[in-house]
Amino acid sequence: MKTLFTTIFLLAFVAGVSQAQTKYFYTTVSSPDKTIDYLFGFYPSTASYTESASVKPYTSIKAALINQKGAKDFVSKDDKIMILLKSGKLIRNYTTQAKEGDYAVEYTTKPGETHAQYYCFSGKVDINDIDRVWYILSDTQIFELLTAETKN
Repeated sequence: MKTLFTTIFLLAFVAGVSQAQTKYFYTTVSSPDKTIDYLFGFYPSTASYTESASVKPYTSIKAALINQKGAKDFVSKDDKIMILLKSGKLIRNYTTQAKEGDYAVEYTTKPGETHAQYYCFSGKVDINDIDRVWYILSDTQIFELLTAETKN
């Protein structure tokens, strides 16, 4: 019985340890009076590489901004993402030509709403090579994103 219990415990432990983990990056931004109050998340596991004859190869990665209730409208004017790769190379997303939708770089998020956004990077980005990430707000403020992981 003791051997059976030990075997079950070890199998459960190994199964728990071997679960895949999803890494993401986030930050919160708020003013003392909470008129600016949002959470920004960047999700490399959503990366998608696109290669076609009509566009140069690129990688798109999803982000989301949750504007808290009670805050003012959040207005994005071509905010940027910078990524430090483990190789030491620093890359930045480029401005898309989209005027609406998830790839548009200018948008407004009302209080209590969430906006999903895709940031595009030239070429192929290996998500396992991402070391650190920064969110650049209208070229005036830079926020280093914190790292977190969730078990799948």
